[in-house]
This record gives sequence, structure tokens and C-alpha cells, in this order.
Amino acid sequence: MDIIQSLVLGVVQGATEFLPVSSSGHLVLFQKIFGFTEPPIFFDTLIHFATLLAVVFYLRKEILSIFQNIRKKETHKLLIMIVLATIPAVIVGFLLKDKMGEIFNSLNFLAITFLITALILFITRFFENGQKYLKNITWFDSLFVGVFQALAILPGVSRSGSTISAGLFRGVKREDAFKFSFLLAIPVISGAMVLQLFDFDWNNLNGGFLVNFIGFLTAAIFGFLSLRILEKIAAKGKLHYFAIYCLVLALIILFL
Repeated sequence: MDIIQSLVLGVVQGATEFLPVSSSGHLVLFQKIFGFTEPPIFFDTLIHFATLLAVVFYLRKEILSIFQNIRKKETHKLLIMIVLATIPAVIVGFLLKDKMGEIFNSLNFLAITFLITALILFITRFFENGQKYLKNITWFDSLFVGVFQALAILPGVSRSGSTISAGLFRGVKREDAFKFSFLLAIPVISGAMVLQLFDFDWNNLNGGFLVNFIGFLTAAIFGFLSLRILEKIAAKGKLHYFAIYCLVLALIILFL
């Protein structure tokens, strides 16, 4: 890896990790277009850690509130809902673990999954702002969102777009659907990092300090900025705007 690749992949990871356009899909696409080698596990883990820090910092008030009210039933319920919503992704991730390399190498498959993201986002256009607050989410709502999150294990399917949309489909208020989606992101990103560490060779820190630091910094900065942008767009009920982008991208992959 060199500085240019680190910079590009850091920006792409940070910007697309939280915007509803699929970071994994974009990383696959950029590697194919520019002929980048697959990022070493250390670098991949590092930029995931950067986006994890971005979301923790962005939701610091909500996370602090959870710790401050950890003994309250309302907080216990929220934590249970987060666990329930995480279970489908754990199951699907385990089942697809040995097939992920094949999935990530297919551009035709990537085009199809971008189309799926476009469809999910487009459907949100027909849903008004819901009435359910975060504290009113049911176990079925949580599992419903979790199934959409599991679908987003596939490159090209946006995790944020899928989970926020699923919340809207269940009548959750836009702001609370956004918050629930990114509270779910914390255990998911953390779990992905832990799995990567099992395959990590501590003797191979490819690229040196500067290369890795640039990727980390750009991923963290662009991750935070993309969260701000997405929150405003989601609050205005404009998620379907991203459907156009995903549709165009899918068609370009299919025909060009």
C-alpha cells in the first residue's frame, strides 16, 4: 500500500460507511477500477476503528445517557432491542463467512445489490414520518430492522440505508430511526473488527506509520461529516435521493 491508496480508501470508507450507498460496495468497486490491491487486514481494521470512533463521538450524548440510566427499565429495554437487532447479522455473517471472498469478487453481483439498495431507499418516499419513539420500539420492530441489517452484509447493500429504511417502514420517527441505526452500528463494526483481528499478522503492518495514519484520519473525518449529512437528509425524509445514485451506479457497472 502507498499513501495515495491509503488516502482514497480512507475517504471512501469514511464517506460511504454511513451514507446509504454501501461502503463495502464502493471499496470493491474502487479496488477494481484503480487496480488497488486488497487492503491488508491491519489497515482494514484500522479504518473500521476510525469509523467506530466517529459514530461513538457523534452519538456521545445518547451513549452517555445509556450509561447514566443503566438501571432504568427503559434503558434495559433499549439494550435488549439492540441485541435482538444484532442477532440476524451474526447468523448470516457466520453462514456466509466462507463465501465472502467469492461474493466480493463479482461485479455483476455488486450491480444487483446496488439495485436492491436503490429499491429500498426509493420505497421510503412513500412513508411519512412515523410516530414511534426509540423507547416505544417493539421486539418485532427490532428484529425487522435486524433482518435488513443482515442483508447489508452483502457488498452493495447499504447498512445505514437498510436499517433506517426498515425503521421508517415500522413507523419509527425519522430521527429515532437514525439513532437506532447507528446505535446498532457500534456492535456490528466492533464485531467485524474482532473477527479481522483473528486473521491479523502482527508482523505485517503494511505501509508503515504514515500510510496507515492517513487512512485512519481521513476515514474518521469523513465518517463524522457523512453522519451529519445523513442525519439532516433522513430528518427531512429525503433518503430516496440516494436511490438515484445507487441506480445509476448499478447501471454503469452492468453496462460498462
